Amino acid sequence: METRRTEHGNPGALLLAAVLLLAAGCGGERGGVPPAPAEAEAAPAPAERSPDQILFETTITDSREGVRRWVLASDRLEKYLDQDEAQLHGVHMEFFQADTLFSVLTAARGRASQRSGNLFVWDDVVVQARDGRRLETQELSYDDRSGRISNEVFNRFTRGGDVMTGVGMLATPGLDYFELKREVDATVRGGTGAAGGGEGP
Repeated sequence: METRRTEHGNPGALLLAAVLLLAAGCGGERGGVPPAPAEAEAAPAPAERSPDQILFETTITDSREGVRRWVLASDRLEKYLDQDEAQLHGVHMEFFQADTLFSVLTAARGRASQRSGNLFVWDDVVVQARDGRRLETQELSYDDRSGRISNEVFNRFTRGGDVMTGVGMLATPGLDYFELKREVDATVRGGTGAAGGGEGP
């Protein structure tokens, strides 16, 4: 199923609109465990609950003035009606400039905020730019307002034969700007040494 958001939409309500539209098409049914017995009034812990909605093969497109900015797809989306964030399994996000694909983000898991449109992903995270630049890490945040990606964990950044590693980073999704924050080390065309700055090769 596919949901599109135009420039008239509210970025913060992106996933909420997607979930509501898809749920309406499912007849309004709610998945989940049966109600607890009357004597057990305490709500179950979130980890023990079944999602209120489970949607498969979802695609959400963000565009401005008819031009795509990004497309977020997931194999499975899980939603709890009392929580802001939707849980994603099998994340695939494409970033566009002037409606042209310039990088792809993939991850095993993620969660996306309905209010802000921000995304947090983890487990086997890879950002692959069109020009061959590549980022490998284990978690990453995307801020929809600034259009930047960032984290505070170990990163491996490669471009051709150059490799740079470090902890914590800030970058554009296309990896044309890339800054490592600390414990930076670089291998450039076979030479190894500690990089004095944080910007990518």
